[in-house]
Formats: sequence, C-alpha cells, structure tokens
Amino acid sequence: MSQIQFCYRNPSAVEAADDFLTLPHLDEPNILHSLRVRYWQGHVYSYTGPILIAVNPWRQVDIYNINVMEAYKAGRTKAPHIFDIAAKSYRYCLFSSLVGDRKNQCILISGESGSGKTESTKFVLQVLTAVGENRTGASASIEQQVMLTNPVLEAFGNAKTLRNDNSSRFGKWINVHFDRKGTIAGAEIKTYLLEKARVIHQTAGERNYHIFYQVCGASSQQKMLKDLGLAEATNFNYSKTCLTASGIDDTKSFDRTKQALHFIGFDAASQQNIFAAVSVVLHVGNLRISENSDGNAVMETDRHLQAVSQLLRVDPNAVKKAICERMITAGTDVMMKPETAEKANQCRDALAKALYSKLFDYIVKCVNTALKLKTNTVTMQVSVLDIFGFEVFESNHFEQFCINYANEKLQLHFNHYNFMLERQLYAKEGIELVESDFVDNSGCVDLIEAKGWGVQACLDDVCIMPKGDDATFLQKLIQTPQIKSNGHFADPKKNNRSFIVNHYAGSVAYDIDGFCEKNKDILAVDLVQMLQTSSSKFFEQIFDNSAAEAAAASMKPGRKGGGGGGSVAYKSVSATFKTDLSSLMEAINAADPHFVRCVNPNAEKKASLFNDQKAIEQLRCGGVIEAVRMARESYPARFVHHDFVGTFAVICPEACKMGDSKQQCLAMVQHMKLAPKQYRLGKTMILLKREAVDLMEKERARLLGGKAVILQSAGRRLCVCRRKRDAKKRRNDDGKKKHAKVQQLSFNSKYDLSSCPRLQ
Repeated sequence: MSQIQFCYRNPSAVEAADDFLTLPHLDEPNILHSLRVRYWQGHVYSYTGPILIAVNPWRQVDIYNINVMEAYKAGRTKAPHIFDIAAKSYRYCLFSSLVGDRKNQCILISGESGSGKTESTKFVLQVLTAVGENRTGASASIEQQVMLTNPVLEAFGNAKTLRNDNSSRFGKWINVHFDRKGTIAGAEIKTYLLEKARVIHQTAGERNYHIFYQVCGASSQQKMLKDLGLAEATNFNYSKTCLTASGIDDTKSFDRTKQALHFIGFDAASQQNIFAAVSVVLHVGNLRISENSDGNAVMETDRHLQAVSQLLRVDPNAVKKAICERMITAGTDVMMKPETAEKANQCRDALAKALYSKLFDYIVKCVNTALKLKTNTVTMQVSVLDIFGFEVFESNHFEQFCINYANEKLQLHFNHYNFMLERQLYAKEGIELVESDFVDNSGCVDLIEAKGWGVQACLDDVCIMPKGDDATFLQKLIQTPQIKSNGHFADPKKNNRSFIVNHYAGSVAYDIDGFCEKNKDILAVDLVQMLQTSSSKFFEQIFDNSAAEAAAASMKPGRKGGGGGGSVAYKSVSATFKTDLSSLMEAINAADPHFVRCVNPNAEKKASLFNDQKAIEQLRCGGVIEAVRMARESYPARFVHHDFVGTFAVICPEACKMGDSKQQCLAMVQHMKLAPKQYRLGKTMILLKREAVDLMEKERARLLGGKAVILQSAGRRLCVCRRKRDAKKRRNDDGKKKHAKVQQLSFNSKYDLSSCPRLQ
C-alpha cells in the first residue's frame, strides 16, 4: 500500500485568495484545492505569483464586455484577468518609452488543446487594438486588420480535435507595434510547427483544417468556387473522417474568411488562387493508385487527376510520372525507376502536405505585408506568444519532441526570470541571496540542443547518412557518452524503439518511428520539377527556389542538416526549428514577460466540472507547480513585519513589547529557536521556510487551543449563570402577575364599577 502524505489545509477564509503565492500553505494539494474553489465560485482567473492561470469555463461568462475592458484599461481594478495582463503590458510599454528606457513587453500563453489559448490571444489583441486606437480614425484600418487576422489564421490553421472544436494546430508569435503616442503602427506574425500530418490523416472524431469544409460547404453558392471541381466534404478522402463541428457553420464561416481576406488586402484574384490551392489538395487526396502485374504503381485517369492538372496548370502525364516514378542518379546518368503503389501513395500525400504548408506560409507572408509598419518612427511593441503546452500522450513522436523542446526553453527562461525577481526582492530587503536554492532545467535543454552531441545533432547526423534510419538514430543516442551520462536521458530496456527524456514536467518516452523522415521533410525532386513546369504564377510564387534547392540537396552526398557539405545544402526541420526558437528566445529575453497558463478543467467540455487529476497534470506541464516548488525551496512564506507579529503574537506576548516590529519578529523566531537558515529578516519583510511556518502554526494552534478550553469553560459557566438568572426572573415575574390578578379580583368584588363608565 502506498504511503499517504498529509499536509496542512489553508484556512477557509483565505483558500480562495486570488494569488496563490499568498497562501500560508503552498503545495500541490492546496494549490489545486484553491483553484477548484475559485472555479466553482465562478472565478476563471487566478494568479500564482507572475503566472496568470486561466481555467476554461466551457460556457459564456459575462466578464469580457466593454465595461469590464474599460475598467482594466483605466487601471480601476487589479483582479486577475486576461484584460489586466494586456492592459498592464501596454501601460508598462508606454511608460518605459516616455521615460526614455524603452522596454518591450511580451505575453506568453500556453496550454493544452481545449484550454482556451486561442480565445485568450483574441482577448489580448482586443485590448491592445482598443488602447492603441487612433481617436482621429486615421489608423482605423490597421486595428481592424490586426483583429481580422484571427478568422483567417483560424480557417487555415485550426481544426476540430477530440479536445477542442477550434484547436490551433500551429504556434504563433504576434508583434504589435506602437508609435511614440501609443497608437498602433503595425504588426507582424511568425508561425511555428504547423501540423502538416493533419492534412492527410485525422483521428476518428477529428476534422481536417476548417478551410476544407468551408470551401466544400460554400461550393454550390459561391461563384468563385464553381470551377474548382468541389463537392461535399464527404466525397474527399482528406475530409470525410468527420464532417461537422459543434457551433461551427462552415458556409457562414467561409463568408467571414472571405471578408477578412478582402479587408486585409487580398484581391479577388488572390482569393481565387488560394481557394484553388485548397481544392488541389483535396483532389490530390482522391488520386487513385494501384499496382499492375509487375508490381509498379499505376494512376487512374479520372476527374480528380484532371482537376489537379487544370488547377496546377501542368500536364496530367507529368503529375502521373512525378508521383509514380522516382528519379535515380548514378554519376552523370539519370534514370527513372517505377515506384510501388505504397511508395506512390506516400509521394502523393507528401505533395498534398507540401502544397498546404506552402499555401499557409504564403498567406502569413501576405498578412505581414499588409500589417507592416506604416512609419519609420521609433516604436515599442507588445508581443503575444500562443504556443502548444507540454505534451505527453500514450504514443509520442517527433512532433511532441519538438513541442516539448520549445516548452523546455520557455521553462528555462521562466526559471531565470523567477530567479531575477527573487534577486531583486532580496536586494530590496537587504537579504543575502543563496543561489543554491534556485535550480534550472539547463541540463535537459543541453541534452536536446547541444552542438555535436545533443539529440538534435545526432538526428541530423543520421539523416545525412546514405542508409541512416530510425534504428541507427536510436543506437547513436545510446552510444553517445555525453547523452548516456546526462541525467535527463534514459534508455528503456524493454523497448528498443523508443528513448526517454526526463523533462521538467515529467518523463516522456518518444517512439523513434518516423523521426528521420519527418526531420528531413523534403519534397521529392520529381515533384518539385513537376511543379516548376506549372504555368501558374501563383504556384510558382509559393514554391520558390528554396524547395528546389532542398530537393537538389537531398540528392547530393555529404549534405549537413545545419548547412554545408555539398554545393547546395538543406536545413532539417529540427535545425530550422532550433534557429527559429533561438530567435524567439532572444526576443523574449529582451522583453518584460507576462505568463498565462490556460487550463482545461475536464475532457467532456462541460461547465462547472473540475477534474482534479487533469488539472494538476496541466499545472505541472505549465510550470505552475515548478514555480511553486521553486518558491518552496526558497522562502515561500513572506510577511510584512507587523502582520507577522499580529499573526503569531500569542506565541510570545513579551515580544510585542520590544522595540520596533523588526525587533519583535526577531524575538519571536528566537523564542521558537528557529535555525538561522530557516528564516531571513529583511528591512520590511520576514521570509521563512515552509517547515518554519508549519512549526509556528502548530505552536500557535496549541496555545490557542489551550486558551480556547479556558474560554469555553468560562463561556459555559456564563451561560449556566445566565440561564439561572433568567429562570429566577421569570419566577419573580410570574409571582408578581399572579398577585396583581388577585388584587384586581378583590377590588372588583368590593366595588361595583358598572355605574361609573369613567372608572371602567
């Protein structure tokens, strides 16, 4: 039987505090209990020090109206709220610019699918566009354009999942620029890790990206969609798994997407090209490939092949050849080798993923062109990061590895930031800082990204080997001395197809299947050459020279994942993501951060249902529990001197008569015989270890318990006396009433008052 651990519970008067770091008892059970209590009371937001915790209410709540936003804009309320984070970021940014010490701000939003990240990002942008509005109306369009990026990016980057009907399947970093007057001057968006695999495959009950269902639903009503060969979504392999999403009308959503594209700056021709590209992807998924008697792939000539050919503006035979045959080079000789049906189907799916990925990148690029700075004036900026939280599933793959790597980097930044705040507090209070109390997760980050020996470096090395595969990659990990000696790495002995990384939020076993293929992510040179024959300037534009260069590099020996080795070099997915992440962290490190952790309280999407296990796992993955742990390992209990004296006066009443409040605090901790390492006495505050506070609370309860017995005894004695006094008074009153009645009857019998009305 597992050992049961007990902990002190916070008093009911403070258990719903809006900042959990103010709780007397700071630990996992109490944090979870307070979050649950606040959720049931209708409080969506709570603070844990610098972290805003946002719990998805799974219902409409009236806390986002214009009056609430105006209150936070004006600084009239400080209650936990996403509006407070956004308004505070703007004020800090504006103030730093006015005093000449320009400091950008960033808001880091993370959480699992269904936790409310997308909505939180919308609320932040809503506040930023409101506070940065030009009252003259001169820049009205830029504010509206910033807000209208939401429906566009949601259409092409969001999908229905089992956890969320409008789940973002990519990460984004949004920079909102302001001029010296605090007016919005422009914006830009950087995206990360679009889930390409969703284009070709969805889990049962999940949908592809919204835009596929929008064009199918509106195809019979929209003139610009009539020549694209579209039909209902159920007729396409890439969209037939699940057709509907709760609360989403695909036809109306298409109208909103189209209007947003128009307002941002996409003309009718550009929109036509975009929807044509979406249609091409659907038709590619319906290309039927079989095997002939020789075992070679054969593609049927049908309406879907004709549609792909017409929309891409390439010869249909060129499409067949690019998918069903593979180019092989031997020295200067080039030959074509027929593919198997399995390989040809993989090639077809790779084309679909590449088309959609390039289309998504093109849309983001055009959006950034529309939102670019309209002035050369020195600006300040507030940035918003909306990115996946830490992920751990039954089966974890390359995608989870990249996502968790990003979260490790963000956690490392948070740890350093937290340490900086502690250092500032200690300096303010005149307390010596003990650095050993603060730890970080740099060892895990090194394991992943270290040059020459990290997991990413090993993966890239294997990917450039002629016969490098997933099994070779795993062997290289196990045999690398620096990895073997790293405490964050483990080799599961019973499974030779996975490796374990001990992350800050827990251990994750990664299945190596597909690591090498996904890391390369190179479109076959045959497909690139086919696309280059297109007479469509649009497809020529979205498939720029980088795709051709990468494909060419994939055929050259000695290429390197990070560049170099051949005359043309490609960059692997992990190397590209590492570079992008480094740039992101540079921007974050140069700004003042604000942290938002979104929590999904239940998997059933029901209001008022709070699943303890699900919530605590998300708090761990979001770094909230890690922040609590860091606070516990330092001096988490913090009291202003006079508050400390008032709270624990019963322990040593004599101390209350000594000097000032600082001397009184010192007298109390000395009376309790606390070791010097258990507390730090500052200029205005006293900081204590958790065990020290627990000891004082226990002594306080004991003393108050003894006094309570005396008070209870005195109270009971007082009650008995009062009851006796009241009984005696009632007897006396009854006697007096009886005597008065007798006297009245005697008087009435002696005198006849019937003849005297006045006396009656």
